[in-house]
Amino acid sequence: MARSVRPAAALALTALAFPACGGSKATQASAALAIECSAVPPSGPAPLSVAFGLDVKNAVGSFGVSLSYGDGSQGTDPDARHVYSAAGSYVASITVTAGTDTARCSLPIAVAAAPAPLPTPDAENHWPDPFFRTNPPAVNGAIVGKAPLFVRFNLCQSQDQDGDGLFYRFDLDGDGTYEFVGTTGGDCSKEITYSVGTRTASICVTDGYCPAWPLCPDLPRFRFHPYQCESYVVTATP
Repeated sequence: MARSVRPAAALALTALAFPACGGSKATQASAALAIECSAVPPSGPAPLSVAFGLDVKNAVGSFGVSLSYGDGSQGTDPDARHVYSAAGSYVASITVTAGTDTARCSLPIAVAAAPAPLPTPDAENHWPDPFFRTNPPAVNGAIVGKAPLFVRFNLCQSQDQDGDGLFYRFDLDGDGTYEFVGTTGGDCSKEITYSVGTRTASICVTDGYCPAWPLCPDLPRFRFHPYQCESYVVTATP
């Protein structure tokens, strides 16, 4: 299908709408015809909707445009978005013909597999019942003792009335990073020896489900509820 040559301002607008820095870009030029094209975004999970940009220069008279999306689909409108529904590596191409001159550019498109759907908790799924315990015992959320101060944090008596397994995580040094992440079993209790100073430790528990329980990584798709956490201000005195 023939198209009239776009005015220079319109071509510049097309290039701005699809900046080369945001997608794949390829250029092919001949003495009489040059094109520049882009794909935004050039990669992402399926289904991936891609917008193609085209800038045509030095075309004399009308020109025709054809697109091959690399997945068996064809088109003639470079401004139309195309959706890649399946994961894979594709090479889209745009060909412009003006008189006897032809220019073509190729654009790699990488489509990743769609993320696994999150499980939907049953309406009757109950929150787990956490059981926070420390040794030495905390008093109003505080643990005080002479350094080196040995403290054990224990979640092992936490239960889930629906029978789901449990996830645990422990930030014992108070730096905001959970040093230990575990599941139902031996990972429900951790210990640390504190030097002089004050830190805020945090221990957390939640319920989870996966077909291969208890061999489940600590990933959001396996958790039904947010973590329930307890914080302790631990002070080791000289």
